[in-house]
Amino acid sequence: MAAINSKTKSSSVLKDFESSLSAKVSSPEIVNSVLSQIYTWTHGQPFLTKLLCQYVLLDAGSIISGEEDDFVDTLIETKVLKNWRKQSASQHLKALEKKLVRYSPRDSLLILYLQVLQRGMFAPTNASPEQTFLQMAGLITIRKGKLKVSNSIYARVFNEAWIERQLPGITRPVSIVKTSVKKSSVSPQPFRRTSDALKQRWLRRKPLSLICGLIVGSVLVFSAFNRTTQRNLASERSLEQAIAVSAAEAALTGIPSTGIPSTGIPSTGIPSKVQAQLTLLGDTFSGYSTFRNEDFQAVLEETGISLVYADEFDQTLRAQQLNQGDADLMVTTLDQFLKQQPQGKIVGLLDRTIGADAVVLNTKKYPQLKSLLDLRSLLQTSQAKGEKLSIAYASDTPSEYLALVLDTQFDTFNLSDFELKPVADASEAWQLMQNPIEKVAIAVLWEPYVEQARQAGYNVVLSSQDAPSAIVDVLVASDTLIETKPEVVASLLEKYYRRIDSNARDATQLQTQVAEDADLSVGDAAAIINGIDFFSAAEAKSWFDDGTLKTRIEATAAVLALSNKLDTVPRDPSSLYAGNFVTEAADNTQALINLIRADNPALADKLAGKSPVVTASTSVSDAQIQAAPDIGNFQLRGQVSFDSGSAALTPEGKQTLSQLASELKEFNRETVALRVIGHTSKTGSAAANLALSQQRATVVTDQLKRDGIELNAVAEGKGFSEPLSAIAPDDSRQQRTEIRLVRVN
Repeated sequence: MAAINSKTKSSSVLKDFESSLSAKVSSPEIVNSVLSQIYTWTHGQPFLTKLLCQYVLLDAGSIISGEEDDFVDTLIETKVLKNWRKQSASQHLKALEKKLVRYSPRDSLLILYLQVLQRGMFAPTNASPEQTFLQMAGLITIRKGKLKVSNSIYARVFNEAWIERQLPGITRPVSIVKTSVKKSSVSPQPFRRTSDALKQRWLRRKPLSLICGLIVGSVLVFSAFNRTTQRNLASERSLEQAIAVSAAEAALTGIPSTGIPSTGIPSTGIPSKVQAQLTLLGDTFSGYSTFRNEDFQAVLEETGISLVYADEFDQTLRAQQLNQGDADLMVTTLDQFLKQQPQGKIVGLLDRTIGADAVVLNTKKYPQLKSLLDLRSLLQTSQAKGEKLSIAYASDTPSEYLALVLDTQFDTFNLSDFELKPVADASEAWQLMQNPIEKVAIAVLWEPYVEQARQAGYNVVLSSQDAPSAIVDVLVASDTLIETKPEVVASLLEKYYRRIDSNARDATQLQTQVAEDADLSVGDAAAIINGIDFFSAAEAKSWFDDGTLKTRIEATAAVLALSNKLDTVPRDPSSLYAGNFVTEAADNTQALINLIRADNPALADKLAGKSPVVTASTSVSDAQIQAAPDIGNFQLRGQVSFDSGSAALTPEGKQTLSQLASELKEFNRETVALRVIGHTSKTGSAAANLALSQQRATVVTDQLKRDGIELNAVAEGKGFSEPLSAIAPDDSRQQRTEIRLVRVN
C-alpha cells in the first residue's frame, strides 16, 4: 500500500471522511487501507479524492477486512472509469480533455504526453510550453526529477487508445510506403493547375511520398508559439502548490476542476484579433490544398492571420498582382518564378513532383517511335510526305518545363521540329494524342492521363520521377510583406509546416483534405498524393542553407536560358530567396524528430528529408542496362575529345564531362541508368578500333563517376560497327561518344 500523504490526510475533506468511515467499519486498519488505496489512484487530486470518498461512504457496509484494495478498485472501475463520459467524474475529465484537444499545437502536446505516459521522462531544466501546460493542467507532475502522469485515473482515461483517436497513427509504427498508382476512376480530373481557359477546380499534380501524413504537425514549439508561456516555472513546489490550490478550490465550490490555476498565462497564446490580412494567389493544384483548407485557415486566424486564397491561373498576372500590392504571397513553380521575376523572394519550399508529369510518345499512331532516338528518322519520313509532326502540352505549366528539359538536354529532340498544339490542360493533350486525324507525336501529360496512356500502350519516355527535383513548388512573399511584417511570414510558415509534418505521419488527413478540395474519392486523392513529395520544414531549411536551392535555381535557369525563356542566368541566386523565415518551423520539426527518433526512426528520417524519394531498387547489372529501353542520348555541350589514337581525355573533354555530370545529377538512379558508348572511324584495324572505343567509353564512365554522378553505368565499345550515315568512314566525326539514358525501373 502507498503511504498516505500527510498534507492530503490533514485536509478537512479527508478528516471528515476518516471520521465518517471510522463510524461505519470495524477497525482503524480498514480506514487506513482504504485511504491508502484511494491515494494510490488519485495521488491526492482534490476533486477525484473527494468523489471517491463519497462513493466509499455510500457503500462502506460492503468493505471486507483484508479486501480494501479490491473494494476501492471495483468502485473506481464501475463508478469512474467504465463509460467515464457518463459517470460523476465526467465533467471534470471532459473539461480536462477539452483543454488538451484545443491546445495548439495539439500534436506536440500529445506526443510529449505520450512519451511521459509510456515511460516517464527526465524533467528538462527549461520547460517547454507543452510541458508547462501539461503541468498546469494537472495531467503530469514531477516526481524525483522525472515527469510522470499525475495519477492513475488520468493515465487510464487519457491512455494510448485515447491518444490514438486524437492523432491517428502516432502509437503505431509508421509505414513509409507509397500507394501504388492505379488507373483512376476520375474522368478528366487533372492533378495540375489548369490554364485560364479552364477555371474548374481541378488538380495539377501529384503527391507525396510518403506522404503520408505525418503527424506532427508539430513539435515542441519552443519559441514562437506562445511567447508568454515560455517562461520557466519558479519551482516545482510552486507549481504543485498552484495546482493543488486550484483543484481544492474547485472541489469546495462545486465547480469542476481542470486542475489549471488562474495564473494569467493563456492556455494557448492565441490572440483574439486579426493582426494581418493576407492574400495568397495560386491555382487549383492539389499540392496547394493546405492553403485553401478551411481548418488550416482557422488555425491561422487563431494566431492573428486571416488568409484569403485566390485562383489566378495566368502566371504573368499572378506576378503582376504581387508587384502591384494586390496580393501578399503567391505559390508557383520555380521555373515560373524565374520567368516572371516577381518583386518578392522565395520564403518556403512546398513540394516537388515525383512521377505524375511525363512525356508520352504516340506509339499507337507511330509504332516505330519507341524512344527519343527514333525521332530523327520519323521526322525525315514525315517531311518527305510534306507533313509536320505536332507536340501538345499546356504552356506555363510544369508540362512546358519538361518539354524544355527535353529540348535542352537530349540529342535529336528539338521543339522547333514540331508544330506546337496549344492546350489548356492535360486532358486536351491526351484527347489530341488519341485523335487519329491529328499528327501528335508527343504529348506532355499529368495524372491521371499518364497512367491511362501507359495502360493503353503508349510509351512513357521520361517522367518527373526520373528527375525528381526538376519541378519544385515554392511560396513567394512580396518584398513589401517581408519588409513590413516579417513576423507574419514566419508565423504563417510555422503553422503551414506543422500541418505538413502532421500529414507525414498519417495520410488520412491529407487524403481527406485533397478529396474534399477537388470533389474526389479518398482513393483517388491517395493516388494523387502519391506523385507529390512535400517538403518538411527541416528539409526546406537544409535546401536553403546547404546550397541545394541555389544549385536548383542555377539548373532551372540554365534550361530556361537555353530555351530563350530567360535572358540571363541570375548572377546571385541567393538573392532570390530568404531562408530565415523557416527557422522557427525547422526548429519545431527538429524538436519533434528528437522526440520520436528512438520510437520511430523511419518517421524521423522522413521529417528530416533523409528518406529516399523512391524505394531503392536492387543493383542493376551491365546486361540489364544494355537491354533496358532507351530514353535518348544526352546533348553534349562541347566535345568529349581524346588525344589522337589514345584513350586519354583532353582538357576540353574533361570540361565537357564535368558540365555533363552536373546535368546528370538531376536524374534518379533508381529509374534510369547510363550507357556510355564509344565509336571510332574506320581508320585502322577493326580489332584496334574496337579496343580503343571500349577503352574510351570506360575512361568517360570513370570520369563521370569522379565528377559525382551516382547513376548506374556501363561502358561499351562499338568500334566502327555503328557508323553515322552520310558521313565518310574516315571522317573524324565518326569518333564520338554517346551518353545514353535508359530506363531500368
